[in-house]
Amino acid sequence: MRIPKIRLSCVVVFLLVTAAGGYWTHLTQSLATTERGVLMRDLVNSQASAVERRLSRSLASTYILAQEVRQNLGMFDGFELYADEILQSIGGVSNLQLAPDGIIRYIHPLAGNEKAIGHDILKDDRRRKEALLAVEEHHLTLAGPFELVQGGVAVIGRNPVYLPSENGEKFWGFASALIFLEDLLKVTELDQLENKGYRYELLRQHPDTGVEEVFAQSVEPLNQHTQSVSINVPNSTWRLVMSRPGAAVNWRAAAGYLTSLFAGLLLAWILFYFLQQPEKLKKVVKQKTEELASLAFHDHLTGLANRRLLSEQLAQVLRQSERYGTQGALLYLDLDDFKRVNDSMGHDAGDLLLEQIAKRLSSVVRDSDIVSRLGGDEFGVLLLDANSVRNVGHIAEKLIEQIEQPVAIELKQFVVSCSIGIAMIPADGADVSTLLRNADLAMYAAKHAGKHKHMFFDPVYQQQAEQNLRIEHDLCSAVENDEFVLHYQPLLDMKQNVTVGYEALVRWQHPEKGLIYPDQFIGIAEETGKIIDIGYWVIREACEVLKVLKRQHGRDLRVAVNLSPRQFRDPNLLDEIRNIVRASAIEPTSLEIEITESTLMDDVDDAVHTLQQLQKMGISIAIDDFGTGYSSFALLKRLPVDKLKIDRSFVMALASDSSDQKIVRGLVAMAHTLGIKVVAEGIETSEQHTLLKRYRCDFGQGYLFGRPEPIVSTDEEFTAVAES
Repeated sequence: MRIPKIRLSCVVVFLLVTAAGGYWTHLTQSLATTERGVLMRDLVNSQASAVERRLSRSLASTYILAQEVRQNLGMFDGFELYADEILQSIGGVSNLQLAPDGIIRYIHPLAGNEKAIGHDILKDDRRRKEALLAVEEHHLTLAGPFELVQGGVAVIGRNPVYLPSENGEKFWGFASALIFLEDLLKVTELDQLENKGYRYELLRQHPDTGVEEVFAQSVEPLNQHTQSVSINVPNSTWRLVMSRPGAAVNWRAAAGYLTSLFAGLLLAWILFYFLQQPEKLKKVVKQKTEELASLAFHDHLTGLANRRLLSEQLAQVLRQSERYGTQGALLYLDLDDFKRVNDSMGHDAGDLLLEQIAKRLSSVVRDSDIVSRLGGDEFGVLLLDANSVRNVGHIAEKLIEQIEQPVAIELKQFVVSCSIGIAMIPADGADVSTLLRNADLAMYAAKHAGKHKHMFFDPVYQQQAEQNLRIEHDLCSAVENDEFVLHYQPLLDMKQNVTVGYEALVRWQHPEKGLIYPDQFIGIAEETGKIIDIGYWVIREACEVLKVLKRQHGRDLRVAVNLSPRQFRDPNLLDEIRNIVRASAIEPTSLEIEITESTLMDDVDDAVHTLQQLQKMGISIAIDDFGTGYSSFALLKRLPVDKLKIDRSFVMALASDSSDQKIVRGLVAMAHTLGIKVVAEGIETSEQHTLLKRYRCDFGQGYLFGRPEPIVSTDEEFTAVAES
């Protein structure tokens, strides 16, 4: 009876082990295949995005060139110098062309492109369709890729230029930018990836046949494991298809199954060795338990300790300090403007940056010290046996210096800084929560002091936090008690030198503290949500003032009101504004809504819908502080916007900085191309005023024309009362 039982046990063990091994092999292969697919999809998206960004930026040169032609009514003296300046500013463009009546007359640089002079675009059968489409739709079109008369393969963006005439607009010709395909692909990593075994094809739908054709490809053809993504280009769509090297290696799966079979036979044959298995299983369980514990106490992205582990270590340091009199320090770090990386490059690039920062932090401190990631872009460093404030400050300076070293992400260099708050142990807290709070307060003090620095905790910060709490408490009743007032800054028409409207700016007339400016309470109102009540109060007050202005001046003036990001996302926004406008009985066209471009980036589709609904009411839309964020003109074309407000930082240095002059001139030209008016903020000198008028800026706002002041109305007169 014993032998049959042993045989049965051997069969059972063989079947179990073989099945388990086969399942494990299958699971491993599935996970590997899934991982390769995810990585491949991210890789294709990044390469396609690089092509689309470069193409969009390069084609922007045609708008600038077209604007200059329109401003000069078709005459273009000094084309070479102007085109050279555009090429140096934008980059990625091989040459710029002007083709009056569709015939290429001007090319810069001319060397090597002489054969193209005199070429009639509208009669060239190969590219005539795209040219006629541009003329018909009044939009930039992209032709190619194709072989050029002067040699080489390129794409060319043709922007039709129209000049005013007695019968409307008259077609003048084309402003074109030629981009060699080879130069366009240099912004990608396709060459390097091809050397690593990746393969690719770039395809487009032929404009005449409608058949998809390949215009760029790797030396080796694609294999069966491909990923593709669309690239949006003017009047067409390209498609990038890539395949990964080394498709799933089947011999590994075969080896796994054979190994499982062999293990089952071996274990069935030497069954008595299974007496040792319980001990082995205990070791495996212990290892897995340790791995799970590690996951519970460490950050999954950087591998650093997490907040939970840091808190436990802090508690232990406090106990040791109380028992042995030892000292330490807690450093609370926050990366400055980290959102800029996420917005411009995506969250994957942001994760890569965080991993690099984690390594740099660990390289500065001792192995016995603890570096942790507290969440987002916040880090904590626990320094043990830190007896000298001077030494702690020196370490903080080294951390800032290390973090500010350039970081290479996707062939781009990023430089970020950090702000550090320091709490000494045990001087600045007797428990974990107090230490974390005080280090956090010191870090915010460093940020408010200008960032890029470290600061030690001071009880004054706690007082400031308490003051903020009092402000938060007082805000709860400020709207009901009618404690807010509006000051109005005039908006000047730059051509006619007359005031055409005002911007409403909120102030808090606190019953005890007097007049409080927005920088002291708007941030708190935004965090607590009270900004929504304040925002609707501002709109109601502005509408009432609009009636006063019309009664006084006998015509409709416009008042602009700023919307905070939180109020812009309020689901009741459209209904509230609609009800306020109806109740006040004003002309909706007299009301203007201003939003910052960063507000639009959170959810572009929802933002577009909201702006469209506001415009349907008759309300005009302005983007405030334009130029300081990361939105592109490709995105701007989607937005229903009436005005752009150029940020005052560009205007302040306008008279002395040629780079800012080029930026402002380019912004004005591009906005006018899209039919958008331009407002310059912060005008304080006549020299700034003169330059902006020269650049054809539409409106101006600043101390040169008037400071923000209250507007009051009596039965007899309309009086602007200066700020106290």
